[in-house]
Amino acid sequence: MSWRILQITKPCTLKIKNKQLLYVPQEEEEISFPLEDISVLILENRQITVHNILLAELAKHGICLFSCDESHMPCGAYFPFLSYYQSSHMAKLQIEMRKPLQNRLWQELVRVKIQNQALCLKILQRQGVEKLFAYSKKVVSGDKGNIEAAAANHYFKMLFSSFSRKNDEDLRNVFLNYGYAILRACIARSLVGVGLLPCFGLHHANMFNAYNLADDIIEPYRPFVDFSVYTLFQENSIENINTQYKNQLVRVLTKQIMIEESEVTVLKAIEYTCQSLAKSIKLKKNVLVLPYFLE
Repeated sequence: MSWRILQITKPCTLKIKNKQLLYVPQEEEEISFPLEDISVLILENRQITVHNILLAELAKHGICLFSCDESHMPCGAYFPFLSYYQSSHMAKLQIEMRKPLQNRLWQELVRVKIQNQALCLKILQRQGVEKLFAYSKKVVSGDKGNIEAAAANHYFKMLFSSFSRKNDEDLRNVFLNYGYAILRACIARSLVGVGLLPCFGLHHANMFNAYNLADDIIEPYRPFVDFSVYTLFQENSIENINTQYKNQLVRVLTKQIMIEESEVTVLKAIEYTCQSLAKSIKLKKNVLVLPYFLE
């Protein structure tokens, strides 16, 4: 199983040699990494040259490639095209999925998201845990009462002091958005890997959004990023988002969590969740497998 997450921060050339990624920096020695060990590759520096043959091999090995903008935030993702052997069949089933099933799946995603928010507060010894557990029990099919929004409002008030998700200048939001972007692209990769189209969501339906389905599936995974961001700000006097902090945010993907009574990494759990979504669509019933914090 691939496990390595590579973050490239210096000017270099990336090549392929003997089924290995060859990192050729301008002023340092070359380093090689077996492609089969790599799950995610993040290109942060603007002066990185990538050979086309490497892009093809990344796709063959199911490696998710991120590109970053001038502010070093992920702005694009590259992953395998039609990597599932029944892609057209799965896409047809996805498009034909009935609204009641979509509503039940969204209900489950929201319910588990709120429970993970409660567990996040509990582990961090913050207040407001019981109210979130109560919110999770009120979520109905399709979350028609928009309990998700009410729970999120309460959750962030309890997690951070003097905080608003709408404040783009708050460094905590910068950190959250970076972590969420990494999760989102990894989820999109896994969705494509099981033959689903990320543009067609269960709840999210923005016609300009190519990742509506990824934005649905990410919901129960967000609290893992929240936990890491809270911990980073508690342990450090942070003035900007540097390479060291980004490395720690990316390591959310290797965090051990629970899914189906098994202890796995977030990255592996994402695969299980996307596989269970495809199974739900095939069977036309909710058999979603979703993650939880290890307590």
